[in-house]
Amino acid sequence: MRRTLLAMALAAAAVAPARADDRPWLAPPALVEGDTVALVAPCGICEEDDARRFADSLTAAGFRVVVEPEIHERRHRYLAGTDDERAAELDRAIRNPAVRGIFVLRGGFGLTRILDRIDYEALRRDPKVIVGYSDVTALHVAAGRRARLVTFHAPMASAAKAVGEDPSFAEQSYRDMLFLRPAAPRRMIPLPEGERPTTVTGGQCTGRLVGGNLSLIAATIGTPYAIDTKGCVLFLEDVNERPYRVDRLLSQLRLAGLLDGLVGVVVGRFTCDDYEGEKKEQDEREQREVVLEYCKPLGCPVVADFPCGHVRDNVTLPLGARVTLDADSGTLEVIEPSCLPRSPAAH
Repeated sequence: MRRTLLAMALAAAAVAPARADDRPWLAPPALVEGDTVALVAPCGICEEDDARRFADSLTAAGFRVVVEPEIHERRHRYLAGTDDERAAELDRAIRNPAVRGIFVLRGGFGLTRILDRIDYEALRRDPKVIVGYSDVTALHVAAGRRARLVTFHAPMASAAKAVGEDPSFAEQSYRDMLFLRPAAPRRMIPLPEGERPTTVTGGQCTGRLVGGNLSLIAATIGTPYAIDTKGCVLFLEDVNERPYRVDRLLSQLRLAGLLDGLVGVVVGRFTCDDYEGEKKEQDEREQREVVLEYCKPLGCPVVADFPCGHVRDNVTLPLGARVTLDADSGTLEVIEPSCLPRSPAAH
């Protein structure tokens, strides 16, 4: 009887489809001039002027920009529309074969409400460049878990222009990663001039870069969209979370086992934008202390003060791509193409 049951189990396993998180990772095809890109609002409400300026910069860079006409009229409390409206807009962009890139206009709140409505299989069949950060971490994590797709933690409409003179550090990083050298076989993640991340625990490691906003990572724990950290380099950042809340969030990650099996940690910026003065300085100092308190015992390479998060010098990172972290020198190198090379699109 036991042999029969074992044989049946083995046979079932042989024909069962691979779980989403067992499949190989995919890099999306690179964006090229002439491509169609969609601007979407699956989270908070974006200022119309910011969206227009960002769309104009993409058009000037040679892209065809599509924006649904009612995007700025949609309102549902603090969200850019109802769950049905926001999920449908995102899925239309995912399922549209003409759309090669999806740019989220603003973070804020709301993406966790629609994670179970996103067509991950369509995204897996037709990978696209997905760009955003903050609340968009929920989409990055879910796309990584369910579609195994490399996505881009990067500035959004109010803080990025695709073209223009005198780009900021963040804009130059953004343009280089997404438009100028998207299929580079290797690239060193740039650092602002004169800055260097702090070595917390020395050493070198290689793994897939995963993570983003700490609050959103914690919000996916216990769901089918939870982050997979085994053998990975974990990146963390957050904004306007008091030190005791950062402590609670990191405790949740630790108790869930998400800090076990990491090969490295990149600590970005933990900032307070809601207030100024001594209280801000104290809270930001204590945030950093709390984060490092959790990272130091892990026994893997760790750097802090990496230029990524809710800061002006917000470097673009390819989440899901393989990287090498050298904590001794404070460098992070992407060791595989984060996009697949393509020829220019037909006009």
